[in-house]
Amino acid sequence: MAVPRVSIYSVKRTKGLSWGIRWRIDGEDKKEIIGTSKKQAEQAAIVKQNEIFENKLGVKKNEVIDLATLIKEFTNSKRNISASTKSRYTNYFIAFQDFMQENFPKAIKNIRDIKRIYVEEFSNHKVKTDKWAPKTVNGALAAINSMFLYAVNEEYLDKAPTRSIEKFQLVENTEAKYFTKEELELIWKHVNPYWGKFLKVLYYTGARKGELINLTWKNVSIDDDLQYITIISTNEYKTKTGEKRTIPLHPRAVAILKDQVGKHDKYVFPSQEGNIIHPDKPYRALKKALKKSNLDGTVHKLRHTFASHLVMAGESLYAVKELLGHKDIKHTMIYAHLSPNTMQAVVSKLYDF
Repeated sequence: MAVPRVSIYSVKRTKGLSWGIRWRIDGEDKKEIIGTSKKQAEQAAIVKQNEIFENKLGVKKNEVIDLATLIKEFTNSKRNISASTKSRYTNYFIAFQDFMQENFPKAIKNIRDIKRIYVEEFSNHKVKTDKWAPKTVNGALAAINSMFLYAVNEEYLDKAPTRSIEKFQLVENTEAKYFTKEELELIWKHVNPYWGKFLKVLYYTGARKGELINLTWKNVSIDDDLQYITIISTNEYKTKTGEKRTIPLHPRAVAILKDQVGKHDKYVFPSQEGNIIHPDKPYRALKKALKKSNLDGTVHKLRHTFASHLVMAGESLYAVKELLGHKDIKHTMIYAHLSPNTMQAVVSKLYDF
């Protein structure tokens, strides 16, 4: 919380100069005349500054907020994040709250009692005991830090206990894992046909699972010469980046989408019950096919496969970046090693002596 600064000022009166103090709090200017002594005004300013700092003027510092209330308030305040991100935040906070309840139960009753070391112990415990991946723990730390910064902004805290907590160093995965053509053929052979269409369109578009689950017919163009789908946030679904992108369609994807026409008024890929697909359903269908094919992977690996196959076919990393909807080219660079003869083409441009 930024503490308002108390300053002194003088004003001319008929009997001479008078000194006062002034400050601003909650958007309102405050003034108080002290007397004719500048020194007294300076002393009064110090006293008033301390009063403000100790929250004797109505700021929220003395309000007791427990951890559960803070989590609820913060989660409800996040209106512009996707459902998957909100779900991930919830999982992080449940884990943090459970850890605090077990190890520091008194501190969760008042967030001002939560110390930096408690958060550090939580992160260490998740890596060493619960075997969370360092990347996952870093994500949890980022979410918890955002929550405490929210508490500072709401004036529940003077400073966040999570400030400058060191995150775990990650070993950069410079190579994306993808399915080969032969592996895809095995998957298509063994997957439930109902879900095979959904998974094939993921491969042909590079869309994220949530993007395809929430794809509606108004964002599909398959009748004109230019055939594409549009990925865009709505009131019901927020994309990962929040930005709109258009993905041109492969002929096989067009054929699948045309086959979906009439199955649901709104969603391109409805569930078998006629509702929006539960995110676990495509995952389970793929897992069954992978087991039968003696392969490993995830639904997200189809997105990597889309990008990897394009790069191996000679498409530019920039084009793949745009299709994937990456904000930063560095995220697309994990496919750079797949580009055939890229480095050879570069050095071949040198003069031949």
